[in-house]
Amino acid sequence: MINFTRIARHEFEKVLSESIEHQDSDVMRASDIIKNMALISFTRFAKSNSLYFSLGHTLSTSIIGLHLLNAMRCRDGLIMPEQIINLMASVLFCNVGILKGVLDEDEGDLQKLNDQKPQFVDTDFTDSAMWEYKAFRSKKFIQDVSFLDTNTNFKEVSRAIDYSDFFAQKATIRTDDKDVSDTAKYVRAIQVITLMSDQNYQRKMVEFYLSAKEADLIDKSIFKNLAEFRGKWVQYFWERLYPDVGEEILLLRETSEGRSIVSKMYSHL
Repeated sequence: MINFTRIARHEFEKVLSESIEHQDSDVMRASDIIKNMALISFTRFAKSNSLYFSLGHTLSTSIIGLHLLNAMRCRDGLIMPEQIINLMASVLFCNVGILKGVLDEDEGDLQKLNDQKPQFVDTDFTDSAMWEYKAFRSKKFIQDVSFLDTNTNFKEVSRAIDYSDFFAQKATIRTDDKDVSDTAKYVRAIQVITLMSDQNYQRKMVEFYLSAKEADLIDKSIFKNLAEFRGKWVQYFWERLYPDVGEEILLLRETSEGRSIVSKMYSHL
């Protein structure tokens, strides 16, 4: 049997070793921490049945996160260990709450959706149906796992998780909000860039749409169906999403790997 978690971990650690790992001892310790975080995340997402929020998606976002950190190192000369840990924790776990059964309180068709008692969730739907609740559940997951709670700044990571969802109608915070941290801005941008630069972009677009539709997050005044979604998406990106990623696109251009990501992204536009 193919061990997809092991494959994902190998790919992640390969990029890590080529980007930020070989620096001072403090960064090396931070690298060891995010290796363990990646294992925790990949193990959970290996069980996902969401079309879009899969193990592959989590691996892709984490790799772009590493490339962004490397670009920051090339631009500034160094990156602080706590910045590495908080950013990568936010990237690796901002979507983990979408998985049914990922919290200790989840049991069968009863899922922890908020501060109240676990509630009934129709198991006929995929994990994408949990999209509306994933921010709350993701933050609770971090608090419940001692290793994550101990090694992260929960306030920083929590804010980034809230801000990471660029498509949910409730995610109305903009990047010009003075209360939004750099970590939160980076995590949101990484989610957008991952979708827009995917090698199988057209397939990912369909998976994204179907997952959002299952979660009832499609604004039908903008996208009436899949055909309209595909036809209007580029305009939607330039009008709604580009302000959230413009700075990060410029940052990625600091490295050859980052320029390759940006090139793929623009080829799809």
